[in-house]
Amino acid sequence: MSILEGVLREELERTQKNIASYESALLSLPRGYVFEQKIGDKSYCYRKYRDGNSIVSVYVGPSGSEEAKQALLDYKERKRLTENIRNLRKEEERLIKSLRHYGD
Repeated sequence: MSILEGVLREELERTQKNIASYESALLSLPRGYVFEQKIGDKSYCYRKYRDGNSIVSVYVGPSGSEEAKQALLDYKERKRLTENIRNLRKEEERLIKSLRHYGD
C-alpha cells in the first residue's frame, strides 16, 4: 500500500465517522422548518413538517418567546448539519473514486 493510498483510506474513514456523527445529531433535533404567521396584530411561530403524505403544522409559541427562539435555533442547526452531511457525502464519493485507482 502506498502512502497516498493510506492517507486516502484514513480520510475516507474520518469522513464516514463525521457523517455518522452528524446523522446521529440530526436525529435529536425536531424535523421541519419554522415559520411565522401574523394573525391580527400578533405573530406566532409554527413548525411545519411532512408526515407521510400529509403536512403537519405544530404551534411553537408567540414570536419572540423562548420556545420560538429555541425552535429557530434548532431549525438553523438542522439546516447546518444537513448541509455538512451533503458536503461530506460528496467528499466520500470523491475519496471512493480515488481509491478505485488502487484496486479497491
